[in-house]
Amino acid sequence: MKKVNWGQPITDYRIVIPRDYYFAGETVQGTLELKTHGPISCRGVRVKLEGVGMCHWHYYEGSGDNRRRVDVHGEKKYNGCQKTAWGSTYNTGRIDNAGDDAVWGHPTTPDEGHVDMPLQTARGSKVVLRVMDYDWGTKDDELGECLLDVDELLSMNSADVTAPLWRHAGKGVFSSGAYGPAEGNALRGVKPRSVVVLSCEPSESEGGFGFQQGARRVVFKIKSAHNLRDADGMMGDVFRGYNDVYCQLYEVSGENLVPGLPLPGPPDANVVRLPPTRASIPFSFKLPRNLPSSMEPLDVFAAPVDRASVRYCIYSHIDIAWRMDPSCRRIISVINGPSSTIPKLLAPLKSVPQEKEVHPVKCESLCFCCSKDCVGRLCGENTSVSLGKVFLDCHMDRQGYAPGETMFLSGIARNETDRPVTVYVSLVRTFVYTAKEGFTHKTRTARGEIPLASFEVPAHSTWQLEDGQLICPAIASDYFGGYGYDEEFARQNAQYGARYSERQVDPVKWSTKLRVLMDVPDTPFNLKQFMDVLITGLPGNPIVWEEYQQKRKGAAQMPALPGAQEMTPRRSGDDIGVSVLGTAECPTWTPGAEDEQVRGDTLCIARTDEIVAADPQEDIKCDPAELTYSPAVAVYKPDAPRKCRSPYKPDNPEVDCTMNPPGSMMICPYTGMPFVVPPPPSPQAQVISTVAAPSMSMV
Repeated sequence: MKKVNWGQPITDYRIVIPRDYYFAGETVQGTLELKTHGPISCRGVRVKLEGVGMCHWHYYEGSGDNRRRVDVHGEKKYNGCQKTAWGSTYNTGRIDNAGDDAVWGHPTTPDEGHVDMPLQTARGSKVVLRVMDYDWGTKDDELGECLLDVDELLSMNSADVTAPLWRHAGKGVFSSGAYGPAEGNALRGVKPRSVVVLSCEPSESEGGFGFQQGARRVVFKIKSAHNLRDADGMMGDVFRGYNDVYCQLYEVSGENLVPGLPLPGPPDANVVRLPPTRASIPFSFKLPRNLPSSMEPLDVFAAPVDRASVRYCIYSHIDIAWRMDPSCRRIISVINGPSSTIPKLLAPLKSVPQEKEVHPVKCESLCFCCSKDCVGRLCGENTSVSLGKVFLDCHMDRQGYAPGETMFLSGIARNETDRPVTVYVSLVRTFVYTAKEGFTHKTRTARGEIPLASFEVPAHSTWQLEDGQLICPAIASDYFGGYGYDEEFARQNAQYGARYSERQVDPVKWSTKLRVLMDVPDTPFNLKQFMDVLITGLPGNPIVWEEYQQKRKGAAQMPALPGAQEMTPRRSGDDIGVSVLGTAECPTWTPGAEDEQVRGDTLCIARTDEIVAADPQEDIKCDPAELTYSPAVAVYKPDAPRKCRSPYKPDNPEVDCTMNPPGSMMICPYTGMPFVVPPPPSPQAQVISTVAAPSMSMV
């Protein structure tokens, strides 16, 4: 962090985390290091996990004096959970348009209702919980409050407790001062009682600002609040409002703290002073399972737009009224994707066989174009003469692959012409950028090719490729919206209902196809086959992932891909503005200090080029050199590829069991039946040909 003090007595202000990459579903834990040499009048210290996808481009319209620039921008927030590191009150996340019932813990923000709070007493602690309605520009409305006995809650071993709410009757200047039960809107003449559901447990964090000897930290988990009154409505039920609900908690002490009696209010946020301190304030955020991987499109993939990214960070600021907030930011990489061997991705991939008859080029002009550029497209072809046929039929062993895993390509390439042909194998990645202009959406696409392998088929020969081994490159997992490969997440999301941010259009989506191209030189008779593969974010070996989790404190269950409800982006005429096709370089990887060695296999972390991620508005006081990061990709390097045979089919077809160690249970992709993986066979996959074997060059 650049050594500036924002006009405040701040010596050091930074975010410290053990690593800068995390898998979706894990918990990000770290500390906020703050050192001051004088008091600061502030409302509190906040820390937030931010995830934003965005794209931006521009174009010009008109001419002459009427020529003007039009900017098009698209943005979507994938996460925005904010917590209080220190303050007069500790708040939950806010649920917009919650209405009468607010439910925290949505799958997209799993810990929005968790409040990690320091207490100044070791026993006998009392905490006031207030359910509030957020109002922009005016004072927030109180919907109800209750008194919590922390020792009593802890003795219930994290069991849920339903606490009734109390409040002063009326609103603002119309408050009658009468204190009584909080009630919701009348339903059939009866006003139901307002309640809040929560639990409490000891915190795993230690220390923090002002943490004294004998004090403790606890975590309140607010689950839901029900039967809340309409704080924004007018004229009874004629004009109904929509409560934007959050909870605030603060510790109280003194006598006459009894449920049913008026409770002391929180300290005035305008007079709270952060004293001189040197503190390490702990924080933690649970990453949702549906996050897209960090993405920074470069080269040909970013050609149609000015800038685009999917970026995550930990952001903190000191909330000062009517002043510029001191802030710091730390960029992190998020890796997401399912296991590459889940049953949905184990089915073999096939394409439609293609065959064409090759004719010589017929040129009757004097433009000399056919020798280089035309190749029959302008001058036509002589269909009366045949040079022979070319045939191509390929298939893959399965649909899903993680970076570093072996991709087995099989097929037949037949060349009946009198000239050699070349077969190229590559991954074609498509990026779709969507931005909003007025009330309409604009879309642009970019396509890039990542070469994998090539081999030559001589004249008058037929080649049969059996399990040609390719290596999946180190690229980010595919993302094109939805939850198609995470059924559990989709089920939970349906129960909670979609939040507003989920209904927004994804500004950046990307998908991958495997392309096999048979190139017949100097003719337009090339054959192409495309297969919809899915680049996943995690290796398929469950033992590697399980042991990796054990080494990472706070890691959750194996995350799954946000999925793909469609294997290819939708296309509808003029929606596609620009299409770019080029060849992109793929990042390479080498084993390093971040790698995990598990039973001979290796889980590597590949890095791309450094990206400057400084926000020109938020980070004007920070050093851009410290806001650079290299997006991370998990790369699996198995000890050796393995195959076995299915015991359920008469012909015992081969099954890829590289990700399943001998003796483990796996699912047969042909029948869906489980079986025990036998020891690996000794022979390796090879190329079979009717003539001399061609040389396969790996790119």
